[in-house]
Amino acid sequence: MKEQIRVLIAEGKIKEALELLAKAKPDPATQLLSQYHRANNQYHQGLIDYREHSREMTRICQAVVAFAPEDTPDVASPLSSENSGLSTPGPTVFISYNHADAEMARRVRDFLLQNGVRVILDEDNMPAGKNIMEFIQESVRACDAVVSIVSERSLKSGWVGQESIAAMYAIWLADKKFIPVRLDSVAFDIDFQMAAQEALLQRLQELDDKIARLRALGGDTRAFDDDRDRLFELKNNLGKIIQQLKSVLAPDISGGQFEASMRRVLESIRRKPS
Repeated sequence: MKEQIRVLIAEGKIKEALELLAKAKPDPATQLLSQYHRANNQYHQGLIDYREHSREMTRICQAVVAFAPEDTPDVASPLSSENSGLSTPGPTVFISYNHADAEMARRVRDFLLQNGVRVILDEDNMPAGKNIMEFIQESVRACDAVVSIVSERSLKSGWVGQESIAAMYAIWLADKKFIPVRLDSVAFDIDFQMAAQEALLQRLQELDDKIARLRALGGDTRAFDDDRDRLFELKNNLGKIIQQLKSVLAPDISGGQFEASMRRVLESIRRKPS
């Protein structure tokens, strides 16, 4: 059950995680669910700010995982010997990126492989038809560190935005190293965040209009409802993602800085916990 709860939390489904916990531990689950609803109500009423609400959600998530019964599922490793340097005895790294930045992700992969690091990259290791959230969870569990390639494109992508949230929750739950690298500086600017929020709001409004028209025609909107949910989740969590990225040093790997910055990343990957 603990693993199922971790996956639900990573997908942002805290209420579902609480409901699952209630099947095994009804007393603490009931108390935590009450705290969950109270925090949400206080936030929507303006009684607590975003930061306080995030802290409360994090505390509840930690408690849910702590109360969840242990389990020992057999987790298949997403690594493959052909593409990931499986025979290499060094550490393992999962690369998180936007597909628009795939060329840079491959360059990072090649650098790490050449320096004795095993690499998990979706285009190399994710089987066809695999659920992306499950792949993220399995990859984070199988790795020693996550290298996240951050760019303006990665933070404006609804799907990758949700993927980033899932990866961050998974890293926190699994106590893994999180090493962001950046392709530009705009991702950390307040001007970018305001522009991104405006763009996301516009995209949501346009999608809402199209979904309403499709429903009026009797069409099935479920696939587009998922798109809307991803955009809405990103809009609500963009500040959290940027705050997390700003809290750690993110080397710039663009242009001629790639080699020197990746050397620093390599040192961080190899550094033993103090």
